Amino acid sequence: MRNIGGKLSVHPLWATKHKYKGTELRLINGKYYLYEVSSKWDPQKKRAKKISGRILGRITKKDGFVESEKTKLRKNQLKILSLSTKEYGLTAFIQSHLSEYEVLLKKHFPGYWEIILILTYGRFAHKSAMKNMEFHYLHSYLSEIYPNVSISSKKLSYILREIGAKRENITDFFNEFSTANDNIIFDGTDLLSSSKKMDITKFSKSKKGTYDSLLNIMFVFSVGLQLPIYYRISAGNIKDIKAFKLSLKESNIKNAVIIADKGFYSITNINELKAENLHFIIPLRRNNKHICYNKIENSNKKSFEGYFKYNKRIIWFYSIEIESEKITVFLDDELKVEETKDYLSRVDVFPEKYDLETFHKKQKAFGTITLMHNTNKKPDELYIDYKSRGQVEEMIDVLKNVVESDKSYMQNELALEAWMFINYIALHWYYKIMNLLKKYELNNKYSPMDLVDFLKEIRKVKINNNWYNSEITKKTSDLLEKIGVHIT
Repeated sequence: MRNIGGKLSVHPLWATKHKYKGTELRLINGKYYLYEVSSKWDPQKKRAKKISGRILGRITKKDGFVESEKTKLRKNQLKILSLSTKEYGLTAFIQSHLSEYEVLLKKHFPGYWEIILILTYGRFAHKSAMKNMEFHYLHSYLSEIYPNVSISSKKLSYILREIGAKRENITDFFNEFSTANDNIIFDGTDLLSSSKKMDITKFSKSKKGTYDSLLNIMFVFSVGLQLPIYYRISAGNIKDIKAFKLSLKESNIKNAVIIADKGFYSITNINELKAENLHFIIPLRRNNKHICYNKIENSNKKSFEGYFKYNKRIIWFYSIEIESEKITVFLDDELKVEETKDYLSRVDVFPEKYDLETFHKKQKAFGTITLMHNTNKKPDELYIDYKSRGQVEEMIDVLKNVVESDKSYMQNELALEAWMFINYIALHWYYKIMNLLKKYELNNKYSPMDLVDFLKEIRKVKINNNWYNSEITKKTSDLLEKIGVHIT
């Protein structure tokens, strides 16, 4: 009997020296065996209970640890899988249809471009946590194209901070995609943060109305390119309007039309846009003092300037001149009827919150959208441009739900910056595929992630030290043929 770490052990040293964390020795019929073991909290007994796992092998004094045949088989199967069969379809697509990202990453991140590309693949293809990136890299043909890239979880922590420290390189990277004379949509959202170590994480009210530990992200979406072209992270208690000024300066956007949301309007923000010589389209809240509804109250369309059709609906419009600002009021009669019905139904169901007196005050504004702008656009162009705002909301939804970046587990601000940069490139890839599907009128049948799933099924198989394409289904082959993607 020996003393080990203050505890008495009845097992001999030649047996105990093979035991390590997560395992236990068992003496069965005079022979020693090593088993997997773990623990799980038992809420009823208020203590952890032991959970025995599978056998790992036998221990003898002469031979030491002898691995079990089942363990050997499992390891060999994993080895064969990782070394002889690798994902190839998506990798080949990235090489052929997204090759510009490799070029730009080499230009702006010469020491890290391979790592950024591999991490983006992991986020885009597998929504992978950083700790699992090495696994996905080794099981992808990327590991053959870019061999021996070290992305162990321990090393990644340092690498992410190095990348995140290069904010200027990040903005230069996205400036490669900006164009002049484009419609640019600014918007923001909040992300949950699990970090208690970062000053940027603040307990604040989210857009959903709940209070939580948050980060704020300002986004810019290019309507012309159909791509997100900028992001900026700010503290969770700094809202969109306050973050806009610095974002405008850093993004270096020129000769564009800024399309904002209703919460953006303020004299300060208007003056900021003018100071930067930027054109803008800003919706006004219906109770804004600049809006005159007299023409609508008169119910006489003769006083309107005209109408146009949008999505098979008639949109009437008239202008209001307020000092140096241009204001256009749009009226959708079908929307007015819908909003009237909705409000009156609430009067019936929630009389404590809604009443006829308030209805009479608000009804003049039902069915309207009012836009303040400083452009030379025609009314129908203004209206269509504003309606394109929905695209940035879709982008944020993709980021949170498709790329699954609705919550950050980063514990360092520089690592957080790198994490968002990688997610933003993944977002780019999503839109590149979306635009490809739209080009061939297949976006109503397939989503970008459908195509990703098809591509991931195409694999390379290693036979006699040579790599060969594995067989693919006719459905996958037909889809790739339709969109002009040839995996060779």
